[in-house]
Amino acid sequence: MHFINPYYLFGLFAIAIPIIIHLFNFRRFKKVYFTNVKFLKEVEISTKKQNKLRNRIILLTRILSIIFLVLLFAQPYFPNNEDKLVEKGQNAVVVIVDNSFSMQNQGKQGRLLDEAKQNAKEIVEQYNSNDVFLLQTMDMEGRHQQFVNKDKFVELLNQVEISPSSKFNSKLIKRGYDLLNTKHGFNKRLFFVSDLQSSGFDYPNFPKDSTIKTLLVPLKANNIDNLFVDSLSFADPIFQVGQNIVLNVRIVNKSEKKAEKVAVKLFLNNKQHSVSSVDIDKNQSQIVKLNFTLEEHGIQHGRVSIIDNPIIFDDDFFFTLQTSPKLEILSINSNNSNPYISRLFSNNNEIGINNMNEKNIDFNDFDKYSFIILNELSEFSTGLVSEISRFREQDGDILIIPSSNLNLESFQKGMQSLGIPYFSELVSKPNKVSIINHHNKLYKGVFSQMLDNIEMPNTKEYYKLSSSTQTSRESLMKFQNQDDFLLVSQKNSSKAYVFATNLNEENTDFVKQSLFVPTIWNMALFSQVVPLPYFFLEDEVQIDISKLKDVNRLNVAEIVSSDKSFSFIPELRKTNRIKSLLIHNQTNKAGNYNIEQEGEVFGGLSLNYSRMESDLSFLTPNNVVSELKKHSLENYNVIDTQKQIIASYFKKTENENRVSIFLLILLLVCISVETYLLLKK
Repeated sequence: MHFINPYYLFGLFAIAIPIIIHLFNFRRFKKVYFTNVKFLKEVEISTKKQNKLRNRIILLTRILSIIFLVLLFAQPYFPNNEDKLVEKGQNAVVVIVDNSFSMQNQGKQGRLLDEAKQNAKEIVEQYNSNDVFLLQTMDMEGRHQQFVNKDKFVELLNQVEISPSSKFNSKLIKRGYDLLNTKHGFNKRLFFVSDLQSSGFDYPNFPKDSTIKTLLVPLKANNIDNLFVDSLSFADPIFQVGQNIVLNVRIVNKSEKKAEKVAVKLFLNNKQHSVSSVDIDKNQSQIVKLNFTLEEHGIQHGRVSIIDNPIIFDDDFFFTLQTSPKLEILSINSNNSNPYISRLFSNNNEIGINNMNEKNIDFNDFDKYSFIILNELSEFSTGLVSEISRFREQDGDILIIPSSNLNLESFQKGMQSLGIPYFSELVSKPNKVSIINHHNKLYKGVFSQMLDNIEMPNTKEYYKLSSSTQTSRESLMKFQNQDDFLLVSQKNSSKAYVFATNLNEENTDFVKQSLFVPTIWNMALFSQVVPLPYFFLEDEVQIDISKLKDVNRLNVAEIVSSDKSFSFIPELRKTNRIKSLLIHNQTNKAGNYNIEQEGEVFGGLSLNYSRMESDLSFLTPNNVVSELKKHSLENYNVIDTQKQIIASYFKKTENENRVSIFLLILLLVCISVETYLLLKK
């Protein structure tokens, strides 16, 4: 038998008290002589033996009462080898301390992180001086990869602070298991001290190892309310000076009360440009529209902000946008260029066009274009098909305008290999467009500026386009007989537009109608690969910089914070004509950054903290126990610190409560017997 609180056993010395009382109360029987016994009243006679037996039973019950009472406080238990955490021999112990943003919350003893650190110290204190310990945090720092003694562990533990890093629990536990399995011949234990935020629990991915006893130590937060900026998006992907830009911001209210008159502010280059107010119901979200106008060219660093204490890491959301440089497009023609298309883009500051004859194609120039027009080519050569395929792999867009006398077989093979609906046959009869897909982004904002009675295009002849289900397609315009006049086929981010007819005024009046300009213009405009406005901080962030201006001159990139206070050099990687920057845990600070080389700015980027920590939904210990059983995680258990201290758990077994209840029953029996005897006496 073992005791959780052995110091209470000193109370057994109190057994002497009833013994002393018994001795002092001992009475010898004395003979009393009466002159005349007939005058005595009849009384119930108690013999000397009866009194002695009763008194000894009372003494015994008092002694037993003291023993049972002392044992109740000392909490005896019978060791259970399966539950024993500190075993004979050396122990290797991994303690994972959750230091994510949610640990900023307040618990019953102050900040949750401070509670976690105190619990970690108590865990280590239960082990022997020859045991080894390893500290893990969300940061997964290199210094937390070695087993150390108690003193060094406590030293490292005291240095732990709140971190923006956030990871699934399975990843942390798996790393702990890997490190424990390097300690051969040791008893292996892992403790995870956390607030049990539900977003981090990916039970199916939890590692299983019967040799490692794993204990989850939950901490309870007082406040679980949070208001945060979740994400943002732009109504239009292209940005130009003087253009009205609409920014859609998603605000989330994770609380049980309505958020009223929440001020949402937009800052651009550290100047406030817009502000709006919004009400958000409990546990709901709301989209806030912020309007602003760009006043200058170049990179623009933005920030959307709200105020919500005490969780503040997700109150700011950073983004970067850049006014579009002049877009260069290529038109490959059989003979002459299309005069209407050439006129549309000539002498324009935003989009310029270069013409090239199909007999003299310079494939090396394809890299500088994002939109290529195949205008009335006579055939689709295998060399051109190969280069167009590579061009599309780099997210380039194409437009195919057929000739009235094209090599049908050549185009069928070429378009099929590109995964594009192909020309199946020439239809030599007039037709009229009757349907426009105004839901496609190509026509976004077009029809709000046009009359309802817009004139539809007519054609004298057209090619019927295949309806193969193996290629993606979306009709943009249809004839009255439901044949396609214009369609788009998409592969990854690359779009292929196909007209069913040539764009000569002898064959169609489309080139003279109001629809012609926005259709061709938006095809070119939306072909631009716009850099993502923001990224989330993760273990590795990959940024495609292939379309940055003068990117070919970029050899050694440097990421510099917008305030010039911090910089680092990322990995520059080039594969298949695509250049990328890879950030490997080189910063954990959200904000706006520039991509530079020797002080010259090539582009910008924004990094934000993961919103994984923003949802302050937590699991209860009972929830966790149930899920552990559900996923057959038999080597996992939970220490409920709301019900017991860490030290007591190390000695707690399944028999503990039963022993305590048994002792309590015996104590009550002794008291009852003593009371009965005293009353009887």
